[in-house]
Amino acid sequence: MDLPVPSSQEGKVEILYPPDDLKPSGDFRRLLAEYRGWIRTSHHKEFDAFLAFKEQNARAEEATWEIRRDLHRSDDRPDQDRRRNALKWNLFLHLAHEIRKEEREAEDLLKTLKEKGSPLKGLIEEETPGPLSDLPGRENALILSEAGMSQVLEAWFSLFENHLGDKVILLTLSPGVFKYLCDTWEEWGEGLAERDSLRDAVVLRRFPALERSPVHGIAGHLSGKTVGVIREEDLHGK
Repeated sequence: MDLPVPSSQEGKVEILYPPDDLKPSGDFRRLLAEYRGWIRTSHHKEFDAFLAFKEQNARAEEATWEIRRDLHRSDDRPDQDRRRNALKWNLFLHLAHEIRKEEREAEDLLKTLKEKGSPLKGLIEEETPGPLSDLPGRENALILSEAGMSQVLEAWFSLFENHLGDKVILLTLSPGVFKYLCDTWEEWGEGLAERDSLRDAVVLRRFPALERSPVHGIAGHLSGKTVGVIREEDLHGK
């Protein structure tokens, strides 16, 4: 997902940020690097285990069971629980951004290699294609798993929920994200999403409001919202 776009501001895109109390504090880049390294060796563990690991280092004099007890006492410590979740949401979004950046770099490299001519060019009369010229490209492939996509979108909705009014159009540049949202609603939502378009350049889906709490969290976030994706030809130019 990208930024929410107020439909009342025609021709304008406003850049919105999470509230100050949900922004990461301290040396976030260092924490991000530590989490990236930790997850490579502890990928089977959940995020709370990483926080316990960090807090254990910071409070070496406390027993591990005391740290775990504090982590699960969210009812007694709502503010700390909210900050802990905000930290998790920010980490997920930054990691997803890095993954997408690396994916684009790999796509650019593949494109460059496919455009290279054959090493035999000039040595033989017959024109030969490059060794990678017929390698198929990726079409809107999601490098994240379904569970990973759900976590990233849950983080985005949670951080920006204060900006998500009924008249806001949520615009994404990713057809894969748009398809995931539509598929999630089709499986877990209530009623059909209304199909619409915006100036023939944006495909829209208007999701009806849910009458009861959904089983799937993303379906709950989509309740009563409008989501759009820019058509591929308009995104890259006709």
